[in-house]
Amino acid sequence: MSFLQKISQGMNKSLLCIGLDSDYERLPEAVKKNNSLEKSIFNFNKEIIDSTHDLVIAYKPNVVFYSAYGISGLKALKKTNEYIKKHHPAIQIIADCKRSEMLRSAELAAKELFDEFLFDAFTVTPWFGYDTVEPYQQYKDKAVFILCHDSNPSAPEIQDVELKNGKFLYEYVAELVQKKWNKNRNVFIEAGLTFPRQLKQIRRISGDDMIILSVGLGLQGGKLEDIIYGLNTKGTNLIVSSSRDIIFASQGKDFSDKARNKAKEIRDNVNTIRKEFCKNQSIVIKFDS
Repeated sequence: MSFLQKISQGMNKSLLCIGLDSDYERLPEAVKKNNSLEKSIFNFNKEIIDSTHDLVIAYKPNVVFYSAYGISGLKALKKTNEYIKKHHPAIQIIADCKRSEMLRSAELAAKELFDEFLFDAFTVTPWFGYDTVEPYQQYKDKAVFILCHDSNPSAPEIQDVELKNGKFLYEYVAELVQKKWNKNRNVFIEAGLTFPRQLKQIRRISGDDMIILSVGLGLQGGKLEDIIYGLNTKGTNLIVSSSRDIIFASQGKDFSDKARNKAKEIRDNVNTIRKEFCKNQSIVIKFDS
């Protein structure tokens, strides 16, 4: 099955994606004690996965939290992905890596992330145009998420620039993905929950069938109630990602239990909000004027 088919199957139960931003410096001492860096990171991820796998549709490791520690970190990343594939194959793995490559270098990026590290999808910057997307089209069962409007505070400096035709740059990127780049139904959009007006406009442009990965919930300032602006009319096709709020919910030996409690809280709240949204979609008119 394709990434779209697999991710869609689980969306009736959950929209939650957990970001495995497993910064070694922040791992509980109980995990690091008498363990190598590689083993510490992998054991931490394994316990998070074991305690939350029934609550999520995806995991999203931020690659820099592994590559910053060299070979040991990358080995921990690969072991993490192998573990998910072996024990929870229905759960999709998204690489948060913000790649911007083209032509042969993009082909090698796909080989690295899809073939070597077993990711099902990864994030891509749109700066090079379609040349940065085209090589990934060979992997029809995999996916890429185009960074359309990011969650960081200074994102509007570039992404909200107004073009000559009156559109904003992020709107133009959303149109490119929807109308030209998504040829095999495996090119999707990433948009920050911290900019709900832009998120709503991206959903309006991209239509019901587009999968949107929404980041920035929690510590970055994204509000859970604003997921309504990324939902489609059926209350699906939105992946709601949260990382540090969940995986670092506790620094004690109970970190995996606390992570499960937080993940379940977010999952349940998301499901409640989407249920109410489907009953009364007029609540999304807030930004129409």
